[in-house]
Parts: sequence; C-alpha cells; structure tokens
Amino acid sequence: MKASYRKRLFQLFLNIDFIWALSKKEFKNKYSGSKLGVWWALILPLVLAFSINMVFTKVFKVSIPNYTLFVLSAILPWIFFSQSLSEATNSFINSSSILKQRAFPKEIVPISSILGNFLNFVLGLAVIMPLFILFNCKILLFVPLLIILLIFFLFFLLGLGLIFSLINVFYRDISCFLSLGLMLWFWVTPVFYSLEMVPYPYRIIGLVNPLSYFMVNFRDVLFYGHIDLYMILTNGFISLLFYLGGYYIFLRGERELSKRL
Repeated sequence: MKASYRKRLFQLFLNIDFIWALSKKEFKNKYSGSKLGVWWALILPLVLAFSINMVFTKVFKVSIPNYTLFVLSAILPWIFFSQSLSEATNSFINSSSILKQRAFPKEIVPISSILGNFLNFVLGLAVIMPLFILFNCKILLFVPLLIILLIFFLFFLLGLGLIFSLINVFYRDISCFLSLGLMLWFWVTPVFYSLEMVPYPYRIIGLVNPLSYFMVNFRDVLFYGHIDLYMILTNGFISLLFYLGGYYIFLRGERELSKRL
C-alpha cells in the first residue's frame, strides 16, 4: 500500500499544472456571470454571522463580547467545509466529460474541486482578517500557526471528499443525504457556541465530532488570539488519519469506479 501511495503522489506531482488549471476553473466558475464576484466569499459569512448574532444576543441573550466576530471565526471555515464537501461529492458526476477526454489520476477531480473552494476560503479570510486584528492585535503573532491549521483542515477535507465522491458514483442518493447530514452536522458543531457552553452528557457529541477540534482552533487563533498546541497536534492527527484513510478507500474502489463513469 505504501508503494501505491508513493506512486499516486508522484502522478499527482506530474499533473500539478493540470490540477492548478482545474482548481482555477472551479474558482472562476463559482462567480461566473455574477456582478459581485468574489465579494460573495465575504457577503455570505457576514450575513449569516449577523443573523445568528441577532437571534442569539437579542432572543436568547447570549452575553459573549463581540459575538459577531465569535461566530465569524468558525462560520468561515464551516462554509468552506460544507460547500467543498457538497461539490466534491458531485464532482465525478459533473465532470464526466473531462474524464473521457484524457487519462489522469481520477482523484484529481474531487481534489481540484476542493482546492477551488480553498482559494475562495483563503481570499475571504484574508479580506476579513483586518476585523479580527482590530479586535485583537495578538492575532498577528499566530499567522504562521493559522497557515498550518489551514493546511491541516484542507487535508482533512481532501480525505472526506475522496470518500464521498467515490460513494456518490455508486449510490447517487448520497448527495441528497449529505444536504440533510450537513444541516444536522452544523448544529452539533461549535460554530455559534463554544464547547464549554454545552453541558454533559451532550458535550460528548461535540467531543466525538472531528470538525469540532478545527472550529475550536480557528476560534482560538482568530478570536481569542492564543493557541493550544495540544489541539493543533490533535488536528494534525485527525487530518492525517482522514487523508490517508480517504485515499486508501478511494484506491480500493477506483477500479470499480472506472466501470461506472
């Protein structure tokens, strides 16, 4: 299996220009024909954050200072996660024509889809970073760790994307179930609340949710301006586990995948 991983990584390296071209195409297609263009990368999370802020501060009387930024620090990565996973799941179905045009490692299709969304996420994060810095200038000290966290989060999502894109070719209902699953996943992920706000035994749901650890880390860096090294290492382990596991599952099902496309 190690040889298979090395072989595929080498093939991906040989196709790096093709991956980059597909990723840029995915990024451009996202805003094709839109007047506001890439500004939607900022508008959507801002609208969601302000909406959640209104409901939870005015109705439920949540007393977290700068609650809008508190929500933004997690809702930005959540939007990237949900959009990327949804698009990666349908990537083989939507890109069947590309697969017939030339021979290349098939995982490039979901990988490029996720990378296109990653470009969008990084752009939105860069635009909104000054707000977090104005609130807490200590954030500047943690930019290198933020970059590491972004890489971990990307590889976590690549692993999941490979699994869901493969399964969706065999069971087309997966994409429909995923929409429902993401709604449920949103509520059990600490996006608009912290894990500390959840009493036991319900907190256990958050603790077994791998996405919770990424949200906690993003909030630590972007909102609180500090970092828990243990959490960073935990995220690194989760990323490696999901990426290698996702790639392993993909390679096992690739031969059958070729027959279905």
